[in-house]
Amino acid sequence: MVIGGRLAVSAGILMVPLALNIIIVSACSTVESGLSIFAAAGAKPPLDEICSKFGEQCENRLEINYGGGGEVLNQMILSRSGDVYIAPEQRFMEMALNKQAIEPETIKNIAYMVPVIAVKKGNPKNLASLDDLAKPGISVAVTRVETTLLGKYAPEIFEKAGLAEAIGNNIVTEAARPDNILTMLVMGQVDAGITWHFYQTQAPDQIEIIFLPPEQLTGIGVMQAAVSVYNNDKEMAQQFIDFMTSADGKTIFSRHGYLVDDEEVKQYWH
Repeated sequence: MVIGGRLAVSAGILMVPLALNIIIVSACSTVESGLSIFAAAGAKPPLDEICSKFGEQCENRLEINYGGGGEVLNQMILSRSGDVYIAPEQRFMEMALNKQAIEPETIKNIAYMVPVIAVKKGNPKNLASLDDLAKPGISVAVTRVETTLLGKYAPEIFEKAGLAEAIGNNIVTEAARPDNILTMLVMGQVDAGITWHFYQTQAPDQIEIIFLPPEQLTGIGVMQAAVSVYNNDKEMAQQFIDFMTSADGKTIFSRHGYLVDDEEVKQYWH
């Protein structure tokens, strides 16, 4: 559907759940008290595995509240509950810090995400660069600046390449979240979109990604975690964050397509 010259995003088909949901991960005990985690839905695949592994090592119950980065942050603040906040991008952690919802000294980087061009599997329009996104007739999707860091980076990238006007003329939708763009690519609603690189690993049979030269980027995304000021068990919360950033945790995030080491990041962003 086109509204005001731009595509309306269909909420019926999503590659990552939009709705907030709670998952109880079985651990090695039925202790009533547990660890409450508020996390970005986009990180669900690796986080489910992380929680399962962590549960095997402790006698505790893990309750995971998934949703948009800002959505779960607001829920955590309104409910004045939760032990750990996991932000999908550094901008959301900055919001948590400004709202005094997390303990600043506990912030840790978990994984890194690189802006890329995403196309439908098979790359039917043979797109290979930003110049190709500027060609007449190519439909492009970006995300909203108010809901995702990608929404800030995309126009900066286009401007830096001297293609802001040309690509801007081809933008047909501004999606609320990056996973919305994947849905539109699969459905053939757009030819290309700017999204995070790890989605290639999560949907290898549906999309392909094109990395941009490092000099064309204006920034990357950093997934971060911190202990909530509302925590009931700071020690356990810190142990969970430490596990995410341990060698075992990094292996899990890497397997799901994320970058986990600073040196690795330098290949894509200087």
